[in-house]
Amino acid sequence: MDDVARLAHVSRQTVSRVINRKDGIRPDTESRVRAAIVELGYRPNSFARGLVTNQSLVIGLVLPNISQPYYPEIARGVEDGAYEADYSVFLSHTASEPLRELRALERLRDHRVDGVIICNSRLDDETLRQAISGLSPVVLVNRRVPQVSSTVIWTGYDSGAAMAVEHLYAIGRRRIVYLGFNFPNEVDDARFRGYQAGLERVGLPFDEQLVIRGGNQFRGGFDAMQRAHTSGIEADALFATNDLMAIGAMRYALTHGIDVPGDLAIVGFGGSDVSDMVTPDLTTVSMPLYLIGITAMQELLQLLNGTNEQDRQLNIEPELLVRGSSVASMDFSDLCRCSG
Repeated sequence: MDDVARLAHVSRQTVSRVINRKDGIRPDTESRVRAAIVELGYRPNSFARGLVTNQSLVIGLVLPNISQPYYPEIARGVEDGAYEADYSVFLSHTASEPLRELRALERLRDHRVDGVIICNSRLDDETLRQAISGLSPVVLVNRRVPQVSSTVIWTGYDSGAAMAVEHLYAIGRRRIVYLGFNFPNEVDDARFRGYQAGLERVGLPFDEQLVIRGGNQFRGGFDAMQRAHTSGIEADALFATNDLMAIGAMRYALTHGIDVPGDLAIVGFGGSDVSDMVTPDLTTVSMPLYLIGITAMQELLQLLNGTNEQDRQLNIEPELLVRGSSVASMDFSDLCRCSG
C-alpha cells in the first residue's frame, strides 16, 4: 500500500479509502490511485481489510433449489452486483428442505457474513423469524414475514396470474384449470389469488373441480395432468404455477392425443429459458430473474452502507410472453410481449 501511495502522490490513508470505497475522494485522486494499483499489480488483503473495517466482505445467498431454471439467473444477478462492489457470495442450496435451510442460515451466522439474501424461504414464519434474528441486514426475495425487520423483493405473482387468465379468456377459453403446488407456499397462494381475481375480472365462475395440484417439478405437472385427464375434467385451458409444471402437463397432453393449443391452451409462470426450448414453445408469465437478483444485491449494499431503511418492499412486475402453447401458428415474428 505504501508503494501505491508514493506512485499516486497521496497518503496511505487515501489509498485505503479508495480501496474501501469510502465517500469524499475526488475523482481525479481516485483515478490516480486506481491507476497505481493496476501498474503495481497491488492486491488488497481481504482478510486484513475485514479486520480493519469489521466486515467479512462476504454475503450469503440462500436458494431453495439450484436445479430449477429460475434460481441460477437470480444468482447471476446477485453475483454480478456483488462483484462490482468487491464482495464474494457464499451460496447455500437447501433442496427445498426446511431443516437444511435452517442449518444454512446457522452456518452463515457462524461465518459472520455481512448480510444475507434469502430466496423463497421454505421455513415457517416463526422459524424464519428466529433464524434471521442474528443476521443483519437481510433481504427476502418473494417472502414476507410479519414483524421481521427486512427488505422484501416481491414479484407480482397475483397480477401475473390474473394476466394469464385474461389472456386465455381473450383467445376464447372458458374452462381454465389452475395447476398449483401440493404443499403450502406463499408464492403459490399469491398466484392462486391472482387466478381467482382473473376469473372474476372476465366474468367466469370459480370451479373447485378445475383446481389440480402436484409437485413443483416436471413430473408433478405430468402426473397432475394425468389425474385430471383420467378423471374426466373438461377444460380448454390450463394455467400452471411454474414453467416446469406447465411443460410436464403439456408433455402428458401431447402424448395422449390432446392437441396443444387446439384442444388445450397452456400458460406457465416464470419465463425461464426452458420455456423457449419445447415444442410448441410455452406461453409464460415472465419474471425478470436477473433484475430480481441484482436488485436484491443493490438493496443489501445500500443497507450495509446505511443509505436505506431496513423495512420496505420493492415490487417487480412480470410480463406475459405469448407463444405457441396458447396461440397456434406462432413464429418468432409473432412473439408478443404484453405488460400488465
